[in-house]
Amino acid sequence: MKFVTATMALMLGLFLARPAPAQDFKGRDIFGARVGTVFSTMELDDAFGRGSELEIFFVGGVTSWFGIGAAISSHNFGKSKDLLKDQEFTGIPQPVSLMIYSVTMTLYGQRRLADRFTAAAESGGGLYMTSASIPAGVFLEGRITKNQPGVYGGASLSYRLTDGGFSLNLGGKFHYIFSGDHRRQALYVYTERDRTHFFQVTAGVTMFTGNR
Repeated sequence: MKFVTATMALMLGLFLARPAPAQDFKGRDIFGARVGTVFSTMELDDAFGRGSELEIFFVGGVTSWFGIGAAISSHNFGKSKDLLKDQEFTGIPQPVSLMIYSVTMTLYGQRRLADRFTAAAESGGGLYMTSASIPAGVFLEGRITKNQPGVYGGASLSYRLTDGGFSLNLGGKFHYIFSGDHRRQALYVYTERDRTHFFQVTAGVTMFTGNR
């Protein structure tokens, strides 16, 4: 949660910072896609470790520096490393594959640092669906899913490649999920905590619409 608060402070800093010339986000849209890695700390890291990340997002400019948008992401943690927890969760000593899907709303702020570099901060919340895949035979698998709310904060840096608005993007986010204490919630069983957090680090591309 402290990371999310820090992100909001960074957004305020972007607002107070003096913009570079020709900075105007109002009336423009950003479409983007990012891929990268996802990792956690403590109990979730002990149970699963690192995985892969895929995100598609959209932001619409409201003012010269601020926008509102949404993101759809898949956070793939792969197979569990704790057979005792597998036995506890499913009743069979087989690795469980963990995937978290998120649909989040975004408050987004940006400032141009130089002619081609732009810094951004974002924060928001949404729905996180935990999907645990369980082996059920040679070619079959079962699946247990739970939906929980969560919040996130993040920051990114973009480098504009073309005057049309095509850019490379490097960013990171911190996700905090209110996972609850249900015994069919994989996050609770594997961490024994009713709150879970993880990080994503991604690289991708973005495209502006509208005139520069």
